[in-house]
Amino acid sequence: MVLEIKWEVILNFIYKTGKIMDLHKYSYTFLQELNKMIPFYAANFFLFDEDKELLGDPVCYNINDSVLKAYNDYYWQLDDIRNLAFDQQEPIISTQLMDYKYWINTEYFNDFLAKNRLYYSCGIDIHAEKRLLGTISLFRTNKDNNFTTKDLVYLKILAKHSSNHLNKLFEIEELRNLNNRKEENLIQNKAENFNLSKREKDVLRLILIGKTNEEIAAELFISINTVKKHLSHIFNKTEVHNRTELVALVYK
Repeated sequence: MVLEIKWEVILNFIYKTGKIMDLHKYSYTFLQELNKMIPFYAANFFLFDEDKELLGDPVCYNINDSVLKAYNDYYWQLDDIRNLAFDQQEPIISTQLMDYKYWINTEYFNDFLAKNRLYYSCGIDIHAEKRLLGTISLFRTNKDNNFTTKDLVYLKILAKHSSNHLNKLFEIEELRNLNNRKEENLIQNKAENFNLSKREKDVLRLILIGKTNEEIAAELFISINTVKKHLSHIFNKTEVHNRTELVALVYK
C-alpha cells in the first residue's frame, strides 16, 4: 500500500517550528502544529540532558499538573510501554507493543491511563546521533480511532527535522547557561570586592542588563526611592558617578 504523504503540510510544519529559538516554546509549538497533522487528545514532550535525566518539566497538552504529578510520584514504575520503548530509534504505537486483552486489566492502565482517557498512544524519541534529546508521546481516547502507520511515518519525518533544530537549541541553551554562570561569578566577585550587600548586588545585576529604576523597583518589590538609595550606596562603594562608569568598572 502506498501512503499519501502531504509534503506541503510537512514543509509548513518545519517552517513554523524552525523559527522558534526557545526550548520551551519550541516544544509547545511542536505539539500545537503536530495536532493539525496527527489529531490527538493529549500529548507530552519531554527533554533530556546528556545523562538521559529529565530536563525541567515536560510540556504537556491537555494533561494537567495533578496527572503529571501522579505519574512522576508513582505510575512511572508501572509504565511497561516506557520500559519497552524508551530511547528507541523508531516510532511505535501502543497496540503494537502491548497485548490489550491483558494490558487493560493492569493497575497502570485502569488507575492511570483509563482514568485520564489515555487509551491509545504512540510516540517517538528524538536523537542527535546517539544522544537522546527528547520524547514525544501522543494519546487518543477509546472513542477515537487508533493511530496509524501513516501517523508513524509523519512522526519519523518530523523527528528527523526536530533532531537538527532541537540539537541547535540545546547548544544555544548550554551557551546561554555558561554565559549566565560567568556573569554571576563576575557579579559575585565584584560584590565581594566592593563589600556590596545582598540587595545592592541584586540591584547591580539588574543594572547590568539595562533595567530602569522603575523596572528594578517592580522586580525587587521595593520603592523607587529605595532603588535610588541602593544605587547611591553602590556608587559610593565603587567610587563611580553614574551607571555608565559602573558598567565599565564591572567589565573592566
